[in-house]
Formats: sequence, C-alpha cells, structure tokens
Amino acid sequence: MGRKAYINGLVYTADENKLKAASFIVEDGRFAYVGDATDLAGCDECTDLGGACVIPGLVDSHCHMISGVEQSAMDVEFVEQTTTPGELGDVMLELKRKARRSDKDCMVAMGIDLTVGTFSAADIDRAVSDRPVVVFSFDGHALLLNSFAMKKLGIDENAEDPSEDSYYARDEKGVPTGLVIEIPAMRPCKKLFAKPTPEICRGALGELSQAYSALGYTTVFDAMSLEDESPLIPEALDSLDREGALNLRAVLSFGYSGAVGASEAVRSMEKIRSSFSSPNVIPDTLKMIGDGTIEEHSALLGEPYSDEKGGYGSLLMKPEDMAEAASLAAKAGFSVHIHAIGDKAVDNALEVLTSLGEIKGTKTIAHNQLYTDAAIKKISEAGDIFFQTTPQWMTADEHTLRCLGPQRFSRQFPVGTMVKRGVTVTFGSDCCLEEANSDAFLGMFYACARGNKEMCGEECLVPESESITRMESLFAYTANGARQLGLSDETGSIKEGLSADFVIVDRDIINCPLPELKDTEVIKTYFRGKTVYGGE
Repeated sequence: MGRKAYINGLVYTADENKLKAASFIVEDGRFAYVGDATDLAGCDECTDLGGACVIPGLVDSHCHMISGVEQSAMDVEFVEQTTTPGELGDVMLELKRKARRSDKDCMVAMGIDLTVGTFSAADIDRAVSDRPVVVFSFDGHALLLNSFAMKKLGIDENAEDPSEDSYYARDEKGVPTGLVIEIPAMRPCKKLFAKPTPEICRGALGELSQAYSALGYTTVFDAMSLEDESPLIPEALDSLDREGALNLRAVLSFGYSGAVGASEAVRSMEKIRSSFSSPNVIPDTLKMIGDGTIEEHSALLGEPYSDEKGGYGSLLMKPEDMAEAASLAAKAGFSVHIHAIGDKAVDNALEVLTSLGEIKGTKTIAHNQLYTDAAIKKISEAGDIFFQTTPQWMTADEHTLRCLGPQRFSRQFPVGTMVKRGVTVTFGSDCCLEEANSDAFLGMFYACARGNKEMCGEECLVPESESITRMESLFAYTANGARQLGLSDETGSIKEGLSADFVIVDRDIINCPLPELKDTEVIKTYFRGKTVYGGE
C-alpha cells in the first residue's frame, strides 16, 4: 500500500498520551507516525488535509447489524412509532398492497409503540386475515400477531407461557390477544419467517458494511449475532472478508437464554470461534439478557413501577444461570456482555461479573438505565467492568416519568458519575442503522448537552451533572469501545502501530458550537489505510 503522509490536519487521536496531532503516516495499513512534523520525506504520497478534522474510526459497542440480514430475508416494512390501534389496520392494508412476496408469506413490520393503547390481533385482522402478520415493537421486546399467525403457531387459550415474565397477553377469558411480551415468548414466532439464504446473507452484509462506513464506523459489536452452531452469518462475513469486501471489523456474540445447557452452549461457541476467527471476523463474546425495558414494564426494578401497572418487571434469566454460563464462557476465553436496564437487573449483572474475578476477555453491562448508589460504588470499585449505553436515550418523556416516578427518573443513565468515578463508558446504537441512534455525532451531542434545557428543549433529561465533555464522548465512541472489545492494541486510536482506521469529518467536533455537533457529516472513512467511503 506504500507509505502515505497526511499533513496539516486537526487530528484528535483518542490517545491519552497524545490527544492532538497535525500529521500522520500510514504504511501497510497501519499508523507509522503520529505527530506534528510537516517534513515527511520518504513518503510515496502526501495528502494535505487543509485543516480538516480527523478522528479515529468509530466503534459501535452494541449494535444489531445481523438483524439487517433477517430484515432483508423477511422483507420487513417499517411503521410509524405513533401508529394507534385504530390506525394499524389501514397501515397493514397499505403494506399488503406494496408487498413484494407471495400473498401467503408472513408479513413483517416493525417500529410501532405497543405500550400505547390496547393493541390486539383484531386491529390487524380487519385488514389482513388471510396470511400471518407480525408487528414488532420499536424496542424489540414485544410483538403483535394477527389471528392467522396465532393459529399457525398454536397460540390459544391452552398455550403455556414460557414464564411469568415472558408471556402471551390474554383477555378476561384467558384467550391470547395477539400481544407477545419479551424475548422467550417471542422466539417461537421465528417459525413464521423466511430464512436467510447464503446469497441474501452475503448481499445484505455487504450493503450493511458499506452503510456503516458511510457513518464513520470501522468496528462494530453485534449483540446477539448467533444463537446456535449455524455457520451462515460467519461464513458470509468470512467470504466477504477474503474478497476484500468487508469494510469493518465485526465482533460477534453468542446469545444465551438458558434454552440449552451452559456447557452445550459454550461448546457451540468454541466450534464457531475455531472455524471462523480472523482479524476482521471475531466471534468471541457471550451475550445474555437480564431483563426487558422500561417501556414494556419489563425492566427489572428493586421497587415497583410508579404507575397504575405497578409490578417489578421481568427476570429473563436467573442470576445463578447467568453465573454458570458466564463462568464457563470466561474460562474458555470469551468476553461476557449482559443486558441490564432496571436497577435490580444491574445488581444481578454486577454480582455475576464481579464473581468471575480476572478473566482473559472483558466484562460489560449494556444499557445501564438505572443505578442505586450501592451499584455505582460496586462498579467503580470493580475497575474492570465496562458501562455501555446509547446516549440518544438520554432524553425525557412523560411515559418513563410515569413509570419511574420523579426520583428514579432523575437517576437515569449516570454517565457523568461513571466517568468521574473512573468507570470506562462506551457508546453504541443498539439498532441496525436506525438513523437517529446510529449517528454517533448526534449521540455525542446528547451526552454533552444533557441537562441543558436551552439546547435540548422538552427532551432535556436532568441533571446537567451527568453530562460529559466532547473529548470524553469521542473516547466513548472510539478508544473505550475498542477496549471493551479487547481490541485496544489494534484500533480505537490514531496511534503508532495501530490499524489505520480514521475518519475525516466536516467540522471541528471539539470546538464547534455544541448545537452544531449533531450536524457533523462524514467526508471520508478509512479502514486499515484503505478508503472505504468518500472516494479517493
């Protein structure tokens, strides 16, 4: 690839030992020099950056890229989050007219807020009753079936709920309404969906890789990529990589829910890892889900919800089951990543992760919406647990306020506290390229402007003390994310010896007016020294 120099730039390195530079050299896909020299003799090419801002390649520390493959196979349509029960039939009728698939295939839509209003199968049946229909909630923790789909799945008054926390909602006579709550009960619905073929996998992953490049990402962690020994996804990624068509590092995770024994699950993980590990395809993490979401009243709380629904939320995996799987996975060299939103779920995750002691991989709690003072103290003292979240969620809304009450509402996402306590904070999208959550610069804005009512308006989430600096938010999307994925010796910073993953953006993200940060656009993205977005 030769020796290429880049000079006269405003380079934010995300390297704690050298936060800024003006120039760097890329040789054989790695940073060979980072500093302020202007005389870089011996280089084959020299690019004058003209003062442009350069940052490390972005790291999405928790996304769902692989769901894009499933969406492609299922021909998913998206509906407005605000769609009401009364409107849903007309929406589905319009989607039926547009459908590209056979009129007997399952129709799949997503994006609706199933927590608002009383949704039921009848809302779909009046428009589409001759084929199965599945409508996913925007948060991925609930779905709605029409009657045709329920009949095909055998969901009737005799159907057993997977657990008291994951179930089929029922009317006063005990008949399922079509609403399915939480992932264990949702999992059987996969029987309705078209399966991805190798061709669909390759095509979708190639397009997704390019789309992530356009947003500045050079490394992604896919949470819940694999749930069995199927090589379909890793084979497709490996094939793209060997052809030079994979524009990023894909760190994959194995979703474990306790459906099989922990030993069997770890053996499956080891099989996939031994067959498909490479510098750009890294299946090395165990992912578990400890609870649900505040929106669905399924996030696990230490005290009951404050609104009329009450309850404590859902325990989707027992702590002892998580501990067994985490211990076996850690001993096999895997990282451990646990979804926890409610304060009680966070307590459970902390208990599991601290019990592991020192491990080869890394330990991460994802989402982290609610913490007690005791939990803040525990994660701070642990020193080796990553605090992963999505900064775009740091906004205020009336539904969450009603669910939590004022006191807990003001304790959400204690990011500023974590940074001050020395906990490593990482940011990710928790989606597959959803425009709002995947925009890292919008995420940086929310993290930095938190509590500032003048900038955030009605969305302002207090307190302002939980905001962080722009440099801290840059680290959360770069160097810290690389650390979470065990890749800090490979990427995350513009630093000599690391992979030349970097992004040129259209403004000085550290010093531009803060409201303008969210409008930042990527001009070019480089992965391993190669331009993967923006042309030469």
